[in-house]
Amino acid sequence: MAGEEEIKSKYDDYSLKEVPKDSRYGFFNVFLVFSSVYGAIAVIWAGGALGYGLTFSQAIIAVLSGTVVLGILGALTAAVGAYSGLSTYVLWRHPLGRWGGKIAGLLLITITTGIGWYAVETWLFGIVMNEIFPDNPFFSVGIAAIWGGILMIIMTYIGYKMLSFLSYFTIPFHIWLIAIGIAIVLALKGGFATVMAATPTSKMGLLDGISATIGLYSAGTIISPDIARFAKSAKDASMAWLAHIIFLYPFLILGGVAIVLATGSYLITNAMLDLGMGVGVLLIIVFGQFIINTDNLYSGSLSLVNLYPMRREIASIINGVIGTAIAAYVGFTAGSSITPFENFISLLGDFLPAIGGIVVADFFVVKKYLNKIDDPHKRYQFIRGNIYYNVNLAGILALALGSIVGFFVNAGIPAMNSLLTGFLSYIVVYYIFIKLGKKPELFPYVYEGGILK
Repeated sequence: MAGEEEIKSKYDDYSLKEVPKDSRYGFFNVFLVFSSVYGAIAVIWAGGALGYGLTFSQAIIAVLSGTVVLGILGALTAAVGAYSGLSTYVLWRHPLGRWGGKIAGLLLITITTGIGWYAVETWLFGIVMNEIFPDNPFFSVGIAAIWGGILMIIMTYIGYKMLSFLSYFTIPFHIWLIAIGIAIVLALKGGFATVMAATPTSKMGLLDGISATIGLYSAGTIISPDIARFAKSAKDASMAWLAHIIFLYPFLILGGVAIVLATGSYLITNAMLDLGMGVGVLLIIVFGQFIINTDNLYSGSLSLVNLYPMRREIASIINGVIGTAIAAYVGFTAGSSITPFENFISLLGDFLPAIGGIVVADFFVVKKYLNKIDDPHKRYQFIRGNIYYNVNLAGILALALGSIVGFFVNAGIPAMNSLLTGFLSYIVVYYIFIKLGKKPELFPYVYEGGILK
């Protein structure tokens, strides 16, 4: 088809169709990519934020509680990605409809992750570079964000193969980074007893800590199909997710908590410098920022392609330029303030989990038990000549309810409130439509084959 040829390119990464079986990878590759793109500087930095407001024992409870939620949700969404072979935003066309998936992808990923989260990470890159070279204008927060963002755009242009290549270097660096930091804390700051007895500089509620822990990873969890679609099997994808979230995430984030509590420094990078860990360690952090931000921009480019078919690498340039401009603006105006980062985590924790709950509900409950599609490989297939729909009212209503509950209901854990509301309301609304003899899907269209438009 002509439309298919228009966006076909070496770096497209099957952005609007299923990843073929001969282009998929095994458990180890997917595990490394998951670990490197999500288990990087943002996790360590968030550990520092928790250490600023929680005691170490409270942080342990918050992190382990959040890990359980993230592990279950991520394993399920990763399985959906592997079964379907589709990017997150293309598979959203099933629970939300084609139009709903396009709009949700634009709002929740293109803007939130592909531009917003990318901008935050690029801003953090500028902060780190400024700490390494505080007196050089080229390394001021705003200027460093500009040239750093340009380098990240170039890396994202290549796509999954670049993520895969970089993952083999990133994981050992980050494990070494935190291990050395903890060893120095134990040796120079009075041992583990000092960490346990340390009083945080500020105060944060335990439930807020749990929500922040979930919120930090909520975007990565929900967009896990972007990586998992390259897995050879759903088992490989789910096990890769669980392995990285269980063994790496708590270690990195609690290591950050321990370092900040022991040193009393608000910024984790400052705390590492206070421990004498040196410029080399900060450069490793920079390397981690590059790969996680490459993934942010990569997912954002897939979402933009889903909204309007174009070459994926061109979409990454568009999102990257916008995100870099935002990062530079924040760098020039906010400097090294951590407030934008904390606000961003809280916002993710309130809004994003709902769509994760909806996808899980649709794929594992509605498609299986209400639509009677037993084979999981067929639940999210796009087959030439079949009828699909532009709007799924059940998904849109569930997303609205989950987002509202997550944002306005302060009781409990907002991230969990949003997730569970999205999950349950989707099933209930869909079931009500069926009992009334109606379908929640509206505005049918026939898929004619080729790329998904």
